[in-house]
Amino acid sequence: MLSDIERKLLRILNNFSLQNRRMPNISELEIKTGRWPEQIKQALAGLEQVNYITWEDKSSTQKILIIEAWERESIKPKFQQPTSSIDYWTQY
Repeated sequence: MLSDIERKLLRILNNFSLQNRRMPNISELEIKTGRWPEQIKQALAGLEQVNYITWEDKSSTQKILIIEAWERESIKPKFQQPTSSIDYWTQY
């Protein structure tokens, strides 16, 4: 499970790259997240550690590649069909 800053950065990186056809730099990430550069770099390292992004050249955010743009979800139970018509009105 991602922390709030990691989830926020992942969404910003994905949306920014789709809209602007480039990755945001650290100062743009500072403005969009409201966090300090050190916090941003730690969160980016965390995203890289759990394989959401790859970031080989740590000197520039332009080299970040997004592997997975959405947070992985835990397995949720599937919706079960009610056994009778009354179940629909009493259980949901």
